[in-house]
Amino acid sequence: MIRKQSDFVLISSSVRVYRVLLVAYPTKFQQEYGSHMVQVFRDCCLRALRQSGSKGMLKLWALTLFDLLRSSIEEHLQKETQMKKEMKPEDIRMAGSALMIGAATFAIAMLAGYVGDAINVDLWMWPSILTPFICMPLFLVGMLALRSRYGEKVGGVANNILLITAVLGTITSVAGIFLAGVGEFWLLVFTGPAILFTGLTFFGVTVLYKKPLARWNGLPLLAGLWYPIFFFPQSQLSILFTGEPYIENVNTFSTTLSVALIVLQCVTLFMLGYILKSDVPEEIPVATA
Repeated sequence: MIRKQSDFVLISSSVRVYRVLLVAYPTKFQQEYGSHMVQVFRDCCLRALRQSGSKGMLKLWALTLFDLLRSSIEEHLQKETQMKKEMKPEDIRMAGSALMIGAATFAIAMLAGYVGDAINVDLWMWPSILTPFICMPLFLVGMLALRSRYGEKVGGVANNILLITAVLGTITSVAGIFLAGVGEFWLLVFTGPAILFTGLTFFGVTVLYKKPLARWNGLPLLAGLWYPIFFFPQSQLSILFTGEPYIENVNTFSTTLSVALIVLQCVTLFMLGYILKSDVPEEIPVATA
């Protein structure tokens, strides 16, 4: 029997997080199956907690995240087999706008930490909330549209890597909120963008080689490179030595470099969104699976 108030809180929190994670699926799939999946997950939580307690919940979440990653990727691949008939230019333009908004929001969120440090106010709640619940879903939409727009020329390997890292990065970032009270698992919030941008970096290398864009073929690489290669490792070193996800102001050079890299990351992402929004043909080729 589930009697403790904490058990009900754990189940309700798990269901809320799971409902947010469903953003990894295509919109039509969410509308058709989302409510049923949430109900099934709630029943599984009740059963796991009743039979095995917190260990059962951890096992359930591990299996759920793995299945969510696998099935959401399958759904996106299945959706893209029909995309040539269904995709409209305005959808790509909206995705470009989403990427631009995500870039601007990510810049505000990440730079809030440095501003707070300068005025001795803890503002890291901003990136901790905005990153998984606003930035990552918008980035996911942008990456899917990027595949749809240029996928036929870029090829299946780079396309699939971008899809996997975009979905995995979004799930990882949201999972960091759920696991925020368990050790240092809250760092998953900031690991998610690193995963997504790593996939974009690989995609950008292929774009630079095959040149599917009319201009600025180096932009996808520049839009993905800075966070996973420079800022994110530096941020983790800062956590290791200072306990905070940023370099203290006593090291002015490191702080300035971190801020510059975040700005560069977000500016190039914004420009990529603008290119995606403006460079739309009458018919959108489907990405190669």
